[in-house]
Amino acid sequence: MFTQFHNFMEVEYLPVIYPSDTQKQNAVRLSQKTSHAIATSLNVVQTSHSYGDLMLLNRATELKLENPSNYMVEMAKVASLFHISSLEAVRYLDTFSSMNPDSSGRVTLHDFLRVLRLKPCTLSKGIFGFIDVEKAGSITFRQFLFASAHVSAQPLFQQTCELAFSHCDTDGDGFISIQELGDVLKHTMPNSNKEEIQGMYILLDEDKDQRISKVDFLSCLRRNPLLIPVVAPILSPT
Repeated sequence: MFTQFHNFMEVEYLPVIYPSDTQKQNAVRLSQKTSHAIATSLNVVQTSHSYGDLMLLNRATELKLENPSNYMVEMAKVASLFHISSLEAVRYLDTFSSMNPDSSGRVTLHDFLRVLRLKPCTLSKGIFGFIDVEKAGSITFRQFLFASAHVSAQPLFQQTCELAFSHCDTDGDGFISIQELGDVLKHTMPNSNKEEIQGMYILLDEDKDQRISKVDFLSCLRRNPLLIPVVAPILSPT
């Protein structure tokens, strides 16, 4: 464009947007009204994409995921609904990418269970079904993000995590032993073998010091809120 001697352009002046009394108190509403006016003038669809989507796009590219645009989720809407940051969304993308999404950005039940160290059972399939709202047998990052954010946004999420730790720590020493974890899993995922229990133990042991502290436990559940029913038997179907 700048190598040409002449460039032609058209400038359209849009009507001035005046904020209402409500919009004076809420800049977000004013920005929505303004962006709607711009989108209407350009004859394009108004979306809720934001800088957070660029962060997701760049991260998907770094992770060498096929079709990185599949991982843009209209982050402004997600943040508004669930009050999560773009950095948290990027962390969820890191988890999702380890589930080996295909070229269309979808993950199967097998890879979902593998990454979260879950065995195929009624509970784990129910968790997957909660995400798979389309009942397609596979999930997208958008679905995974919405489901995870929905759970972590619940008012009693933090309290439930703390109660779950207390329930698992039966001897009250401030740590969860592999025996204590196994006792919990036999209720939520019956017939779990030693390798399956060990896999979940490793996942919950965030600092990898061979023991699960309360900090480890809460940190893991913040990163993987969909695991709540697995470690909190009171939430699991009987």
